[in-house]
Amino acid sequence: MTGAPPTAGAAEDYEGPDPGMAAERTDLAWSRSGLAIGACGVVVLKGLPAVTGNPSAPLAGAVILVLGILTWGLGRWSAEQRRAQPGRPRAPARWHDLAPAAYGTAGVGIAGLLLIFLRAA
Repeated sequence: MTGAPPTAGAAEDYEGPDPGMAAERTDLAWSRSGLAIGACGVVVLKGLPAVTGNPSAPLAGAVILVLGILTWGLGRWSAEQRRAQPGRPRAPARWHDLAPAAYGTAGVGIAGLLLIFLRAA
C-alpha cells in the first residue's frame, strides 16, 4: 500500500475532448454565434418598448440581422473549405483559411461600435 489516493492517476489518464470532433465543435460555435447575433437583430428591429422605453430601430436591427447572417455564412463557408475529404486528412489552418473569420469578426465589432455611436448621437 503506497498511501496514494485511488484517484491519483486519474488526471494522467484524461485525454481531453475528442480531437476528432474539433471541426464540428467549431462549426457549431459559428452557427450559435450567427444565430445569437441574428436574434439580437430581430429584437432591435422589432423593439422592446416595454423593457427599454425606446421604439424599434429598423435600420440598426436590419444591419445587426444581416451581420448575424454573414457570421453564420462565414462559419459555414470556412467549415466547408477545411472539411476533410475521403482519403485525405484535414489540413492545418493557414492564414487564408482564417482571414475571412478574422475580418468578419472585426467587421461585426466595428459595425456594433458604429451603431452605438450613431444611436447616441
